[in-house]
Amino acid sequence: MKSLPRVKPISLARHGIDRDYLTRGSDGDLSEVWASGAVAVFEHRGSLLVAAGGLFLGDREQVPEGQTEIYLGRDAAATRYIGVSLDDAGRSHLDSALEASRARDASDLLTAPGDGLDSSEPVWLPLRQLAESLDDVQVSLACEVVGVGNWHRAHQYSPRTGTPTEPALGGWVRRDPETGSEHFPRTDPAVIVVIVNTDDDGVERVLLGNNAAWEADRYSLLAGFVEPGETLERAVIREIWEEAHLEVTDPQYLGSQPWPFPCSLMLGFSAEAPSREFAADRTEIATLRWFTREELRDAIAAKTVRAPSTVSIAGQLLHSWLDNA
Repeated sequence: MKSLPRVKPISLARHGIDRDYLTRGSDGDLSEVWASGAVAVFEHRGSLLVAAGGLFLGDREQVPEGQTEIYLGRDAAATRYIGVSLDDAGRSHLDSALEASRARDASDLLTAPGDGLDSSEPVWLPLRQLAESLDDVQVSLACEVVGVGNWHRAHQYSPRTGTPTEPALGGWVRRDPETGSEHFPRTDPAVIVVIVNTDDDGVERVLLGNNAAWEADRYSLLAGFVEPGETLERAVIREIWEEAHLEVTDPQYLGSQPWPFPCSLMLGFSAEAPSREFAADRTEIATLRWFTREELRDAIAAKTVRAPSTVSIAGQLLHSWLDNA
């Protein structure tokens, strides 16, 4: 197969924030950061509050009590950002306050409301829908607050004692008040692979799989989590054998992308398949298909196959192969 280029940092892999970890503080109190003129961005269960083409930026007075605050860092203009991960009661409180504020502001009556990200009024949208619309700074903020917010929701108790933990270090640690043990956000590495077979005539084919939980026309690259004590390259070989009973060789790293749904880091690879003989595991993967470039383009155009978009590294890798004729 022809070597594929490294994946460019697009979509969720873009970066525009200095995480400024030295000024996070030693505990969960962000008073000094707030006092520096920091602004808030709001997250609730993977969705973000947006308005007027970007993240809605609030102030400290708009943050409901008892919510998880995370210092996200600063941009090139030295503006500091605090992510606020809302629980259900916190979101309800904020929504009510914003609605009351709009009701008092007669100027809203003169403004076209817009739709989605361009709405003049704050609305909640999922991160996946925003990934290619936000600028580098805001997509960095969004990935941080969604990823760390997910972790806070899932790790409120000490795994050692069962005691409720408390946020510390600017929201980047949870501390057990009884033992003093500290618990940090986790990231689960997963490999995702462009598998290519080249026949005797030099024609390349890519292998795509239909997950057992998906609609029958949806296909993507094969992927799986890295296991303890395993290299990334061995994870590629093992996962493809487990899901497709297909041997692959020469795994080549092509790039990565955060995938905070809830806490993954996707590590993109290519690999060569000497044979096109496979057997779907029927547990995770319902069906597998080989496609030439022409066959895949035709199937996508005819809408008989839904391939991943470039929001995800799966789509970026697949389109890189399609364009690498």
